[in-house]
Amino acid sequence: MMQMLKERWQHFSQRERIVVAAGGALVAAALAFVMIIDPLMASIDKLDRQAKRKAKDSQELALVAQEYVVKQARIAKLEQRMPSPPAQFSLLAFMEEATTTAQIRDRIVGLQPQASIVVQGYQETAVDLRLDGVSLPQILALLVAIEQAPYDVQVHHLQLKPKYDNPVNLDATLRIVTYAKV
Repeated sequence: MMQMLKERWQHFSQRERIVVAAGGALVAAALAFVMIIDPLMASIDKLDRQAKRKAKDSQELALVAQEYVVKQARIAKLEQRMPSPPAQFSLLAFMEEATTTAQIRDRIVGLQPQASIVVQGYQETAVDLRLDGVSLPQILALLVAIEQAPYDVQVHHLQLKPKYDNPVNLDATLRIVTYAKV
């Protein structure tokens, strides 16, 4: 077969040899492109996309890590304000004292403790407080007293309704919550 190809090659004229050689080179170049260069370029593009995605994921992970550090610091700060296990902190007694400090103890309509709930290693203690006919400065004094608590005490719900007969006086409903590590 090679012998036959050599004979045909020798019978070609100079112009035919150039055309066949150019066609063979073109076919070889096309095969090299299809078999080698195109797959390499496709894999390079794929790797570039993956590198960009991984860089984006890395940036997002760095942001999440920063948020995690901030939240861990916040949790540590809150845990410092939580009562330690031997300490006996009564939210109900504290609220009675805070209403006395704000001079609205006589305006209490209801002071009802709620059942304690344990959530993710923390015990949540809540008290619902209803006040009748208090003024806004008195409510603010109560909130300041709650804010100055020795432990972390939070107001989860505050509802104020003006009285119909005297809009200066308000009916207030508060849900006060504190947490302790179990």
